[in-house]
Amino acid sequence: MLKGVILIVCAATCWGMGGVSGQYLFEYHQVDSVWLVMVRQIIGGLLFLGYAALVQKQNVVRALLDNSKDLVEFSFLGILGAQLGFYYSITLCNAATATVLQYMAPIYVMLWMSYKNRRWPEGRELVGIIGAVTGVFLIATHGSLDSLALSPAALVIGLVSAMSYAYYSIKPVEMLKKYYATIIIGWGQLLSGLFLILWRNPFAPVGDWDWRALLAVGYLILGATIASYALYLQGLKIVGPTKASLISCAEPLASIISVVLLLDTKLLPPDLIGMGCIIFTVLMLSLPKK
Repeated sequence: MLKGVILIVCAATCWGMGGVSGQYLFEYHQVDSVWLVMVRQIIGGLLFLGYAALVQKQNVVRALLDNSKDLVEFSFLGILGAQLGFYYSITLCNAATATVLQYMAPIYVMLWMSYKNRRWPEGRELVGIIGAVTGVFLIATHGSLDSLALSPAALVIGLVSAMSYAYYSIKPVEMLKKYYATIIIGWGQLLSGLFLILWRNPFAPVGDWDWRALLAVGYLILGATIASYALYLQGLKIVGPTKASLISCAEPLASIISVVLLLDTKLLPPDLIGMGCIIFTVLMLSLPKK
């Protein structure tokens, strides 16, 4: 169990830094978010599938044919919704806020598991729901009902992204019992990336490019895609979907610290309090029951 927790924390930290890299590319290099997600998914998917086929000696084509429906659902409802929603919401606010909004996912997972098990959320879980909703309220309004501090688009897209992230945590559990994580994530990444070619030309990048921008994209592919997904799915096999979503609260912490220190993003007290409510909720719910 400890190994699974460590794997997911490491994955979450890689993800958190990925959001910061995305904000850097959007703010300082005017990179298009759809193009960035598309290229990231395609290259990441090819690398995962190549490793599965050449190193792990797996029949990746057979895995797709035998599980096409599940892999397509995982790709579009899970990976594409979570990643495109996340990076697009960064363009509307900032990496820390987008990350914390996405971490409403544990609440969705908890509600789904309660429904699946035909039971009402328990006392601590109800407190968690209240804490998460309070956090979103503070981030969106700064405590005032008269106006929104966060744009409606950023709020809606961030919360929808969280739903996709919750689905991403639940959907692959059965497939991971039969196949390597590299195959599942590889097809999920590749299919979602190829779908975006309908809207963007992968060979026509938008933005101002220099070595710093290329370094940030490289990290998004190798660190925030390859390493993070591999670590997360391996940890998911050990601890299960509910704990996997809850323990990964290291991502918003890494994102908040990084955007403030590295990108000089200004977060007001209501933002920090709201983020704290959501992170505290995740931490509380991740504690084992007595």
